[in-house]
This record gives sequence, structure tokens and C-alpha cells, in this order.
Amino acid sequence: MAANELDFQFGGRLSLDLTWTLRYRSVAPTELLAAPSDLGRWITEAVAPVREPLTAPDLASAVELREAIYAGATSSLAGEDVVRGVRETINDFAARPAPFRSLVGHAGATSHLRPGAEVECALAVVALDAVELLASADGRLRVCEGPGCSLVFYDSSRPGTRRWCSTERCGNRVNTTTYRRRLAVKKPNT
Repeated sequence: MAANELDFQFGGRLSLDLTWTLRYRSVAPTELLAAPSDLGRWITEAVAPVREPLTAPDLASAVELREAIYAGATSSLAGEDVVRGVRETINDFAARPAPFRSLVGHAGATSHLRPGAEVECALAVVALDAVELLASADGRLRVCEGPGCSLVFYDSSRPGTRRWCSTERCGNRVNTTTYRRRLAVKKPNT
């Protein structure tokens, strides 16, 4: 069962997952964080439950961080240093208060966003992941090869040869298109 195109998608790197909230950047940008409630849903799915109402400034902060991460990732992909303003934005968010963890039952723990600073805490976690990702410079950042897709992803596959942001999403599309082309070539003209 294919995921809805406008569902949030998560690929293993929280910072890149935030950049995925603006789809189809190169062809027809589709904003998944259109309202503060969308941001609340993303934070709940990605980091920890949000209990406070979110505001337009919260959304603006998330978009600011998202665009800084995307700029940093594209610089890294091009083999360039991340520009100073982008670094400062990411570092500023990374320095904010982080969520705290608490023990729950036997050998379990859960994350909590700090009351009064839930968005700030969630974005700090995302920014910390971006710092780690962009500082690693291990050559594993990729741009999806799917048609019309320009999502940046981290290739965690053992051989480092992944081509798509998601096999279920773009990989399936490419494979289906290739299969249909092969069938069309095999059919005799009638």
C-alpha cells in the first residue's frame, strides 16, 4: 500500500526529514507545513507529542531551520563549505534547550518536550542532527533520482549505492515505468 503523497515521510535522518516537508522543490513546490497545526503534527510524528497550540512564529522558525538545512545539504552535495549564515542559523537552533528523557517502566524511556518551549526543543533536536550530518562529510548525502523528485537523503545502505529517497515512493515509480516500457516494446504492433 503506497503512502499518500502528502503524508510526512521519514527516512532516518531527522534533519533531512524536515526538508522533506517541502516536496517537489524543482518542479512544483508543495508545502506540507502550510499551517501551525501541520508543524504540530510533524513534530508529534517525528520527535515527541506536542501539547501546546503552535503559532505562526513557530511555523516561521521551523521553515527557517528547514531552509537552512536544505541549503547546507546542497552545499555539502556540491562539495562546498556551508556558508556562514546557514551555519549560524543551524547552530543557533542547535544551542536551544533540548527535550528531556525519563524512565518509563522496566528498561524503557520516553522523550518530553519542555513545557513552554515545545517547538524550540523539537527544532533543537532537528538542528543537532543537522550539525552531526553536515559535519560528517562522509559522502553519503544524495539527491533522489526519481522523476520530479529532488529530495535530499542520507544513503545508509551498506554499499552506498541507493538512488531514491524511498523505494516505496520513487523507486517503485521508476521500476513500474521501466516495466511498462519493456512490456510496450514486447507487444507486436496490431
